[in-house]
Amino acid sequence: MSEGAFIDNYLKPLSMGFNDALNLNDDAAILKNFKDKNFVVSVDNFITGVHCPNWLNASYSITRAILIAVSDISAMGAKPYCIFLSISMPKKIKKILFDDLQKGIKKALLLTDMKLAGGDLCTYDGPLSFCVTVLGRAKKNNILKRTGARFEDFLCLTGTIGDAKIGLDSLLKKRKLNKSILTESTVSKFLCPTVRTNFSQKIAKYANACIDISDGLFVDVSKLAKYSNCGLKVFSKNIPLSVIAKEKLKIKEYFLKDFISAGDDYELAFAIKKKNLEVVKKIAYKMNVKFTVIGEFTKENVILLDKNTFTKGYAHF
Repeated sequence: MSEGAFIDNYLKPLSMGFNDALNLNDDAAILKNFKDKNFVVSVDNFITGVHCPNWLNASYSITRAILIAVSDISAMGAKPYCIFLSISMPKKIKKILFDDLQKGIKKALLLTDMKLAGGDLCTYDGPLSFCVTVLGRAKKNNILKRTGARFEDFLCLTGTIGDAKIGLDSLLKKRKLNKSILTESTVSKFLCPTVRTNFSQKIAKYANACIDISDGLFVDVSKLAKYSNCGLKVFSKNIPLSVIAKEKLKIKEYFLKDFISAGDDYELAFAIKKKNLEVVKKIAYKMNVKFTVIGEFTKENVILLDKNTFTKGYAHF
């Protein structure tokens, strides 16, 4: 199948109804001008064999690639708008790959309310990989950054952590996908992480700073403190874990340090003033989003887990 045929048959149907994309007929999209808002733009690379097992079905890998890219603008309180998707495919291509890619892209677009605006295709001597450019939009005064936390702010965390780590380990151990493993909640958490764009938009005017947990809880919340010129105390007893993760701790299959240093959770960690805690609680309740106060920002230029320093997390280099 030619590049043009792949675009016509598999990608154009995914951009239908999005006028900015020009039906994917041109070399670029023409985006609307939002006078009272800024565009928030992020780029994410995803390589099979690095960011997911290399044997994972392409539909799951591209869904995950798009979701974790959208998570970056979620952390900034932006409303999803569109994506540009660059796909690099191995030279030996079977038609089933095109079917899987279309299926996975469609699922991610539905989950994130994004539109496909364009991208690029190529083949090479390498693994299937994606470069996802995400555009969101947000009012200028409501954009969340990693700077902005102040001492005595609470550090809060949505959802739970650890499940994605357990799910990835399960996939690596079994090295296959079947109905049984796909029903495991931890595997689902890894393959299809929750992206909390709606929640972040609602709390944007109450939160002082925010980040998504991609490189490990402690490493990422430390960035909030560092870039805000604050110290931070995280209380291990407050860190939210699922029932499954707690069971794994109980039988010593995992330790807390494994969960707080593993990436892939994509939950939101955010700083709020203590006086805003109740209003954020009400927002979370209405949206059925769980969040937990797990720490407090301090004047002291030190970052602590209980009374100790802790630096382990994921690093690209």
